[in-house]
Amino acid sequence: MIQKILTTLLLALPVFGHSVTPQKKTCVIPVAGDGLDDSPAIREAFQKCGTNGKVVFEKDSTYSVQTVLQLHDLKNVEVDLLGTIEYSTDVRYWIQHGSYYYFQNISIAMEFSGEDITIDGHGTGTIDGQGQVWYDLALGIGGLFGRPIPFCLRNVKNAVAKNFKILQSGKWNFVMVESQNILVDNIYLSSTSDDYQANPGNLGNTDGFDTINSDNITIQNSWANVGDDCVSFKPGSTNMHVKNLTCHNSAGIAIGSLGQYDGVRDVVENITAEDVTLIGSRNGAYIKTYVGKPTYYPPQGGGGGNGYVRNIVFRNFHIENITASPVLLQQCSRWAGYDVPSCADTPATGLFSNISWSNFTGYMNEAVGTNSISLVCSPLATCEGFSYDNIDIKPANGTEATYECSNVEGYSSSCQKN
Repeated sequence: MIQKILTTLLLALPVFGHSVTPQKKTCVIPVAGDGLDDSPAIREAFQKCGTNGKVVFEKDSTYSVQTVLQLHDLKNVEVDLLGTIEYSTDVRYWIQHGSYYYFQNISIAMEFSGEDITIDGHGTGTIDGQGQVWYDLALGIGGLFGRPIPFCLRNVKNAVAKNFKILQSGKWNFVMVESQNILVDNIYLSSTSDDYQANPGNLGNTDGFDTINSDNITIQNSWANVGDDCVSFKPGSTNMHVKNLTCHNSAGIAIGSLGQYDGVRDVVENITAEDVTLIGSRNGAYIKTYVGKPTYYPPQGGGGGNGYVRNIVFRNFHIENITASPVLLQQCSRWAGYDVPSCADTPATGLFSNISWSNFTGYMNEAVGTNSISLVCSPLATCEGFSYDNIDIKPANGTEATYECSNVEGYSSSCQKN
């Protein structure tokens, strides 16, 4: 009997020298309903459970977001995005109150900041930007100020975002800014306009995934139907990996735009994009830079920047019905409608080195003709260490593909090795 009592007492005593994992705080966000704003309840949940906790958006629930969400200072938090986040269409509010970031004057509707963050949609989570009002308002002006970006990881270290959808984004869909060590997995993006056939210009600047001033990001196992770049590695993007990605009606996989800000040195390096399918795309895997002198102002205009792009690998692409060259270097980005000098008068600068395209299959649209490779390097830039291998993209008319190279070290004008 005494032995039994002693054993019970010993079991009840605290154990020193062994860590005990505390139970995570869990905050389940209620839905206000009746057209009320759920943003205050969302903020409160992250304030209470944003450190060493869990925040739950309930399944089969729609949360109305009518005010900007800056979910900052998070640490070791799990977010179960089981329900739907739906943004209001109050154009005046979003133009005046979005969370601002200097690059191209972007405006963010919801941003997460902090470290060790997991956002999991479990296959049901949805973010609905209700973007049609913005497509109609922009009328082809992609840089229209205030267009809200529905999802952003900003100043984040160590995060996973997976298993959810973003629909009808007001501008870019999924943005990572000044962040590092991010895994993006099984994300579905769709931005389509009711008026696209009659006015295809009204769906401009609805990029899929964008990275800015960020490092060590993987984007994998995802699908997008967007009106602009499916992925865009913007200035400051380093150590990026894209794999197993399918893109419909996009502008392709892009490095840039670069050189938009006068006197600013842009850097993009160590990028791999592989196992990519592009259907109905404007471009394939391409690099784009602004002209060498500033013309008008960002975000619509710009130019005069410099920098370098190096160690880029594009491989295993399947392309269908592309309307421009699948292998492309474009060094004259500019906007129509302004008094813009010719590219010859304002050539871009910069260093472009160790860039390869390999194992491309598929076919082009009739609009592109036969030019499957177009590498036109500015006379004031340096393009070295370029290579391409097994580029088997067939012209729509069944003829042989043609190649165009200019100022690319080691290649003739027809892209044959010297």
